[in-house]
Amino acid sequence: MIKRTLIIIGAFLLSIVFVTQSTAGWQHLPGAVYVMTNAPDGNAVVVFDRSAKGMLKFMASYPTLGLGSGGGRVDPLGSQGSLVLTRDKRWLLAVNAGSNEISVFRIRPDGLKLTDVVDSGGEFPVSLAPYHDLLYVLNAGADGESPNIAGFKLNHRGKLIPLEDSIRELEAGGFHQVGFDPRGRVLVVTQGDPAGTNAILVFAVDRNGLPGAAPVISPSEGVVPFGFIFDALGHLLVSEAGAGAVSSYKILRDNSLRTISSSVANGQAATCWIAGNRRGLVYTANTGSGTISAYKLKPVQGRLVLVDAEAGSGNFPIDLTTTLNGLFLYVLNAGDGTIGAFRIKPDGGLKGLGAIGELPFPYAQGIAGR
Repeated sequence: MIKRTLIIIGAFLLSIVFVTQSTAGWQHLPGAVYVMTNAPDGNAVVVFDRSAKGMLKFMASYPTLGLGSGGGRVDPLGSQGSLVLTRDKRWLLAVNAGSNEISVFRIRPDGLKLTDVVDSGGEFPVSLAPYHDLLYVLNAGADGESPNIAGFKLNHRGKLIPLEDSIRELEAGGFHQVGFDPRGRVLVVTQGDPAGTNAILVFAVDRNGLPGAAPVISPSEGVVPFGFIFDALGHLLVSEAGAGAVSSYKILRDNSLRTISSSVANGQAATCWIAGNRRGLVYTANTGSGTISAYKLKPVQGRLVLVDAEAGSGNFPIDLTTTLNGLFLYVLNAGDGTIGAFRIKPDGGLKGLGAIGELPFPYAQGIAGR
């Protein structure tokens, strides 16, 4: 038993070292927060410089050369992961839901450089999942087209090349996020609808980066599984928009799920987005309540404990992100187009640092930070 525990702890520490080493070359760059406008007349990524104390300052806006979805409601994409950084922080990728495209930016010390814009392989792309030189997109479906996932290779010049035989059709609808586990062994997709299916799909991924013909489908512990993240050991943490809760799971060898923590409630409404840091602190944006909840992940176990149901607040908070150093949390406020900044305390609490920005609302969506 002692030997097994030491092996697990060693794997956990190795995972942390791997993440640190994979990003070490970019730690000299200034901190930044990126937000996507999702504007229907021309999508763009807005860049804010981040100071060592967590304060943000507008830097520039970069067109994606694609179209956003627009929309007259909060959360028009209904997803997490519409704007993502690669693990090495060299590339920033954005969906263009209005023109069914994906844009790629190279991250430079002085800002961003657009390197590619490609067709997403489906209708209404809403979520992106990078892993090394692989990228998968979740196309939610529109105009009578079915939802799907589609794969690409990202080369050293920032060009996306469609991955042959990678498209997998998805049944029905209500899909919210696609993402790789930390080892790139599986692709996870959440499907949540208060009046329909509430499930988590797991696709095996082979050595060529191709998903299995069909996913293993497991029922969600709560209503409307929405966003998710992984801890360093590969435990899956899923926010539940309809339950106001978060559940954690272990992905078994057959790609089914074993529940670790079942629907740990926070008493808030519309718990859609989730983010965390390497210290095991996890945060959810509760759009309906205008709050941010804080959880703590028990080391090795993957078990969740609620720390503070109302650790922070925002104006219809949606997407949120933590920085690479784990010290700051930033939240996109859909109600007024601002970004709320918070310092993360050692105990998991949040200290508000104010809000900045005049992004288009209510349709701005997608945030990433480093």
